[in-house]
Amino acid sequence: MTRPPLLPFLAVLLPLAALPARAATPQEEVRALRQEIAALQVDHALNLTPAQAGALLPLLEQGAAYAREARAVREAATPSLVAALVRARDELRATGSVSDATRQALAAARGPGAALRPELQALRARVKAILSPEQLQALRSAPLWIGPGPGAGGAMAGPGPGSGPGRGAHGPPRRGLVARVLVSDPFVALVRARAG
Repeated sequence: MTRPPLLPFLAVLLPLAALPARAATPQEEVRALRQEIAALQVDHALNLTPAQAGALLPLLEQGAAYAREARAVREAATPSLVAALVRARDELRATGSVSDATRQALAAARGPGAALRPELQALRARVKAILSPEQLQALRSAPLWIGPGPGAGGAMAGPGPGSGPGRGAHGPPRRGLVARVLVSDPFVALVRARAG
C-alpha cells in the first residue's frame, strides 16, 4: 500500500499556520476598552504615590487571582447552573414553586462567592489601610464609565439622579464595580507602572 503524498497536506496546513490568532470580537474589544477607561479613571482619582502603588500591587494581584479563580469556577459550573435553572423553570411551570433540592442545586452551581467573601473582605481592609481618607473619598466619587447600555446614552456611571446609596447610575452596586476595576488587568498594570 502506498502512502499519500505529503505535499498536498502541507500545502493546506501551511497557510492555516500563517493565519493570525483569532481576532477579538467587537464585544470583546468594547469590554476591554471599557475596562481600560474605568481603570484610568480610578488611577487618576487615586493618584497613588510610588510607595502606595508598591504596597498595593501584591494585594491587587492577589485580588485579581481570586477573581480569575472565581470566574474559572463559574465557567466550569455553567452546565450545572443551566441544568438547575431548567429544573427551576420546569418546576415553576408544573407546580408554581421551586423545590428545596433545586434551590440547593442553584446555590451549589453559583460558585465560590460565599467561600471567598472573608478573604476578599480582609483584602479590602488591607487596601483601605493603604489609602488616605482623601483617596477613599475620591474612589467613592470617581466617575466610572461603564459605557452605553439600554437607555444609558453613553453616560458616566456614578452618583447622580436616580442613584441609590452605593449604586451607580445604571444599577450595579458601586462597591462591586469599583472592586472589579481594582482587580482588572488594566488597573493592575497602571499600579505596577506607578510602583516603578
